[in-house]
Amino acid sequence: MTENSRKIIYGVNDTPPWRTLLLLSFQQMMLMFTAATLPAILVRAVGGTTGEASSMVALTMIIAGVGSIIQGSRNRWIGSGYLCPNICGPSYLAVSMQAAWAGGIPLMRGMILFAGLVEMLLAKTVNRLRFLFPPVVTGLTVTMVGVSVIPVSVANFFGTRFAGDYFGWQDACVGAVALAVMFGTNIWAKGRMKMYCLLLGMGAGWLLAIWLQPGSLDNLEGVIHAPWFAFPSPGSLKLGFSFRLLAPFLIIAVCGTLKSFGNLIAAQKISEPELDQLKMKPIGKGLLADGFTTALAGATGAMAVDTSSSNVGLAAATGAVSRKIAICAGAIFALLGFAPKISTAISLIPAPVVGASMIFAVTFMICTGLEEMLSQKFDQRKIFAVGCSLIFGLGTGLVPDVFERMPHLLQIFFAEPLSSTIILVVILYQIFHLDELIAAVRKKKQVNHAEDSRIDSDSRSRRR
Repeated sequence: MTENSRKIIYGVNDTPPWRTLLLLSFQQMMLMFTAATLPAILVRAVGGTTGEASSMVALTMIIAGVGSIIQGSRNRWIGSGYLCPNICGPSYLAVSMQAAWAGGIPLMRGMILFAGLVEMLLAKTVNRLRFLFPPVVTGLTVTMVGVSVIPVSVANFFGTRFAGDYFGWQDACVGAVALAVMFGTNIWAKGRMKMYCLLLGMGAGWLLAIWLQPGSLDNLEGVIHAPWFAFPSPGSLKLGFSFRLLAPFLIIAVCGTLKSFGNLIAAQKISEPELDQLKMKPIGKGLLADGFTTALAGATGAMAVDTSSSNVGLAAATGAVSRKIAICAGAIFALLGFAPKISTAISLIPAPVVGASMIFAVTFMICTGLEEMLSQKFDQRKIFAVGCSLIFGLGTGLVPDVFERMPHLLQIFFAEPLSSTIILVVILYQIFHLDELIAAVRKKKQVNHAEDSRIDSDSRSRRR
């Protein structure tokens, strides 16, 4: 039994007791809520009404919940069978706004549907690409998925989610206390308290936020007036398409596929640490599930969804990696899409508490990737492949104006840090090991030739 296996409390196929299952699912669901307000931001940005914003939030929650159930299921066609829930896809926000501004919500829906179909097509190629993902590449992929969440998690932690937001010591205190409780209970607590470290930290941070910022209670008026039950309206069922938006949605579909690929690798490493190499079949089915859910979001009027690195990191932190948790959390999340009063109350989680939760979960993603990457001895080939990829990949986020001056074709490969780093490390690793590959092919030919010669010699000897 490996050291990582001993840290697992509920394995991937285990079924926790129902009370424990509900609490662990609720904990995962609370983290899924961190992106639940993005559809409302999108609708308001394009001049939509409060009712339209509420409906899109509810529809996105329902689709994300359904996607989480599909992802946690294990059948022969679709779903990875790992704890890797869906959330509203932050990476799709900018291009979705661009489509909504250009042609309204119907165009946005059509382009999201297109992006989901692209991801489903890409999922079919994964099984043939195992040779492209040795431990160094998979480890860097998982690490960069965690790194990609840093900007939004830190901005929330300090309560400065939008440009011009005031930095307040109250927000910093709330985030610090929430994060301290999460870290402390995960390190020193035992049993159930350790498993519920995120809920305990969120509860402590929320109570402190109410004490330091009493004005936040004013938002409860929206909870009081919200109905207990309501069917979200999908609005117009029309779908639009624009060739002008083909390139940005194609790029974001590829980036989303790479991000989900990293999340699924991390989920597999965490859930089955005894594996010596990747099992590409469940990862391929997981990508197919993610693409299908994104396409379903576009068809129903929801915002695009994506797998959540924070939830995978939370599973690693608690040692509860049962896929039954993902299925239960997805079911609860989808049902809350029909309960505006409860979903509105949960959506009032203070931003610093959200940031602390994401930082807590993402630390495990980053370190899981680093552990995998450093499990092999580094030589010059690996050093240059990883180092060069990180320099240019992170450069797209640190000095974006430099890459914006590139020809449009090159910008596809330098869209943002996550996709740029992964694309570069895959290409450079193969280039730097090309001579070894050629030598291996030659050696195999020589062995085959020698074996053929031996068979011919034996055949001639028998004829004599």
